[in-house]
This record gives sequence, C-alpha cells and structure tokens, in this order.
Amino acid sequence: MKVVETHNIDEEYGKGSVYVTLYDNEGKRIASVVICAGEPEDNTFNRDLNGAYKIAALVKAAYEAGKRGETYEYKFIDESEGE
Repeated sequence: MKVVETHNIDEEYGKGSVYVTLYDNEGKRIASVVICAGEPEDNTFNRDLNGAYKIAALVKAAYEAGKRGETYEYKFIDESEGE
C-alpha cells in the first residue's frame, strides 16, 4: 500500500488544496480525499470541504490493507509555489 499526500498551498493567503491518495500494491488507486481552501464563502462541507466525507473510507481502506499484511509506503509532494 502506498499513500501519497500532495500539498499545493499558497503560503501568503492559505488557499490551495491537500490531496491524499491510497494505492494498492499494484499501483491501482483505491481511495482518495481532497480538501480545498478557496474563497471564505466556499469553505463549507458542500463545497471546498466535501472531501472530509471521504476520510473514513480512506482510513478503512488503509486498515484493511494493514490487516492483509501489505507493506506501507508514504510519499509527500509539495507543489506549492516558492518551494
């Protein structure tokens, strides 16, 4: 199992996105979550924050992979400007 966490966040304004994607041992994407921070009026659970509803599925998929004895790999990618 591989978890890839990708940040693309503007440090000055705090807007951007965080992606967390879970892949199986063959490289197939099995679950993902995206949380975005845009305009303040869009920071609701029906808009920019709707990825929060998928966190439980991501955790469950990782837990099940661990029960099967799959290896764990983590990768962090920072796509933010100025890095």
